[in-house]
Parts: sequence; C-alpha cells; structure tokens
Amino acid sequence: MGQRGPKPGQYVMRPMPKGSPAASKGASRYRPGAPACPSWLSKTAKKVFKRVVGDMLEAGTVANVDVGLIASYATAEADLAEVRKALNKTGVVIEVPTLDRNGRPTGHSVEKPNPLLRTQDALLGRVKQLADALGISPAARSRAGAAPEAAPTAATNKVIAIRDRIAALREAN
Repeated sequence: MGQRGPKPGQYVMRPMPKGSPAASKGASRYRPGAPACPSWLSKTAKKVFKRVVGDMLEAGTVANVDVGLIASYATAEADLAEVRKALNKTGVVIEVPTLDRNGRPTGHSVEKPNPLLRTQDALLGRVKQLADALGISPAARSRAGAAPEAAPTAATNKVIAIRDRIAALREAN
C-alpha cells in the first residue's frame, strides 16, 4: 500500500509575478478616500453610511470604489432596524385565525411565529456577510491582523511575574 498525500516535490512554490496584487503586499491600487453618500439612500441608511465611512476613514481602510458595498451594508442595516421596529410593535408571536376546509373563519385562533422573524434572520445574515466583506466585523479585523494585542505584563501573565522574581533574586545575590 502506498502512502497518503501528494508525491514529494509535486507541488512547488513559484514566485509571484511582478505587478500582481499579492506581490505588492496588499497595497491598494484604488484611490483612497471617503466615497460620497448616494442620494437614493434612506435617512437611516445615510446615517449608517456616514458612520461606517467615518470609522473606515479613521482606520485607513476605505477607498472610493467601496461606495456600492458600503451602501448595501447601510441599506441592510436600515432595513434590519425597520423590521426590528415592526417586530417590537407586533410581537414575536402573532395570533392567526383558523379557517375551516371551505376557507371560512371558525372563530378560533392559533399562535404562530411572526413571519418577520425570517426576514430579520435573512437581514442579520446579510449584514454579517457585508460587514465581513468590508472588514468591519470583529472576525474580519482579527483575520486581517487589525486587532492589536496588548503586550503581556507581569500583572496579566504569571510566567512573566515568575521571571521577574527570579531576575530580582539573582541580582540580590
């Protein structure tokens, strides 16, 4: 029986061609800067758009080409807010009248989940997907290495505290 996996040396790393996006170490070829807010967005979506663009400008991760993606994210968040308002008003469970086999109301009702819950779930998934694409979700920031880690100190790391005590004892002798 043979061994598992590819044959040794079958896959060889090749250098990246000059001018390829990967070779330029992530340098964007798009013009950086704040994209203009589209006029067709709703009031709520415009607020979200301006907030996101401001945050991305501060982080230095926005380009003018991102306008469509940011507008889609802002629209999805605004739609999610509207659905949440409607759910707060009508409730998560609604009463639906029962009908007989001829389609006439029987006078009874049953409780069912609000159909807006499915819409809310779809919008939550869309917002998450767009946030990942924009790099503004916590998971996307950690993948990109944008979440700086605090340097460990003796107060937060027991190994460093022990090392410092040993060094102090050695200096005392």
